[in-house]
Amino acid sequence: GHVTTAEHGILLKGTVIDTGLKFASYLGIKTDGKVTVQDETLTVTGASYATLYLSAKTNFAQNPKTNYRTDIDLEKTVKRIVEAAKAKDYETLKKAHIKDYQSLFNRVKLNLGGSKTAQTTKEALQSYNPEKGQKLEELFFQYGRYLLISSSRDRTDALPANLQGVWNAVDNPPWNADYHLNVNLQMNYWPAYMSNLAETAKPMINYIDDMRYYGRIAAKEYAGIESKDGQENGWLVHTQATPFGWTTPGWNYYWGWSPAANAWMMQNVYDYYKFTKDETYLKEKIYPMLKETAKFWNSFLHYDKASDRWVSSPSYSPEHGTITIGNTFDQSLVWQLFHDYMEVANHLKVDQDLVTEVKAKFDKLKPLHINNEGRIKEWYEEDSPQFTNEGIENHHRHVSHLVGLFPGTLFSKDQAEYLEAARATLNHRGDGGTGWSKANKINLWARLLDGNRAHRLLAEQLKYSTLENLWDTHAPFQIDGNFGATSGMAEMLLQSHTGYIAPLPALPDAWKDGQVSGLIARGNFEVSMKWKDKNLQSLSFLSNVGGDLVVDYPNIEASQIKVNGKPVTATILKNNRIQLATQK
Repeated sequence: GHVTTAEHGILLKGTVIDTGLKFASYLGIKTDGKVTVQDETLTVTGASYATLYLSAKTNFAQNPKTNYRTDIDLEKTVKRIVEAAKAKDYETLKKAHIKDYQSLFNRVKLNLGGSKTAQTTKEALQSYNPEKGQKLEELFFQYGRYLLISSSRDRTDALPANLQGVWNAVDNPPWNADYHLNVNLQMNYWPAYMSNLAETAKPMINYIDDMRYYGRIAAKEYAGIESKDGQENGWLVHTQATPFGWTTPGWNYYWGWSPAANAWMMQNVYDYYKFTKDETYLKEKIYPMLKETAKFWNSFLHYDKASDRWVSSPSYSPEHGTITIGNTFDQSLVWQLFHDYMEVANHLKVDQDLVTEVKAKFDKLKPLHINNEGRIKEWYEEDSPQFTNEGIENHHRHVSHLVGLFPGTLFSKDQAEYLEAARATLNHRGDGGTGWSKANKINLWARLLDGNRAHRLLAEQLKYSTLENLWDTHAPFQIDGNFGATSGMAEMLLQSHTGYIAPLPALPDAWKDGQVSGLIARGNFEVSMKWKDKNLQSLSFLSNVGGDLVVDYPNIEASQIKVNGKPVTATILKNNRIQLATQK
């Protein structure tokens, strides 16, 4: 880049060598002293104060049709931003920043019991005791929310949080600080909805929506599925992605191939509606994305007579094992995609011909199978004598064959055999791994309703996979582990993926007393609760959009129920489950 200095500012501008992206940054100074310019340096003398104002911008635009570029005058823009900020005093800017941030952060309050200390973060980590570390765990939960607020805001051309959020400090960061779509980008947004930060997911949704443009080229080249003249017949993306429409498997086809990445991202996209119930956004934004992804898989699947299944082929379990057909990872994600697509199409009463085609294949996906050792199969063929064990690690960091347990809804409480097999799978995989892997397992154990085991994974992450500033480490720093931990803690306190709201479904012994307010359940119900000795003392809901409220908790039908302070009688659906009609 090139540096230019003037009396009250330093301008840096240049062009990135490999992408041609242009950038500019301007540093302005406001002071009552004297500013001296010498070469590329500004010196302030005789001042009682000096306030620095920094603005930075590129010519990136979240628009694949313009090759992700805009013709904005960067120098004028960054200078204009700084001069506008300089017109306001420091305290005014600070108050505006705090107000903006706290409008999001203060939505959720969490108290897990325990005693406050005067320790620094470093000291709290070094002395962390899982039985008495509630305050550090609270901080870790809220820290994940802080990172998401700071990395992903609903603004024009905003990109989603990448592998390091906005905290990369080197020219050649690990994994290029890109977007990995075989768990990492998905995990980044797991806490967004439950922790009352739905708007932070908008950059992710817009990013995936725009990715479809170049993804259609990948679908044509790798799957023979072509879209002509504005058609949306299917799109494809794989393990890695960038801000510039990268949708190919990349330089290593073996681990780069991951066609079900598009289906997995649709879970994050559709969850926006499930938590907000925004009907307009569902119809205009989410449904076209779901439909095109479903159309891709409706065309891409092929029928395997030997297993009587519609399968994905070739099929690769992320970063693990060998190439097969119809592995559990792919089949589970396509099952979830088809399930969600049919649910939305039927809700909107559209495209019933496509629904009929999808339903026929949905019924023969058969994603879950149990192996001879009583665990969920990762590969359909793994019990066969011909199956190769090459590249298989018993304690591999990915647990991709349990994607239907979390974040999916493939497993249900009525499927005891599969749930027990999932438990056996996690036990076999072990509690070790990278930071993000431990965070993933917190969520999985929470879905198995084992709060103590989920808490043990949280403790492992804090003790062995967390840096002194609370960043999660792979190693090195990888932000998805922070987001996964926040999500997992929320799942321990509240679940709503089964058609009803379950408070305290996986509460560990270490959190026997506590309270939380502001969590969001599906249906856009804001939940607050207080508990003692692991039993609910109070439970309240704010219905943000109206609709039926269904709650499942031991002996809840015997509780005193009030709406707006007035006693009401709920409908008892079954033991421990009630229903109430609500209004906004």
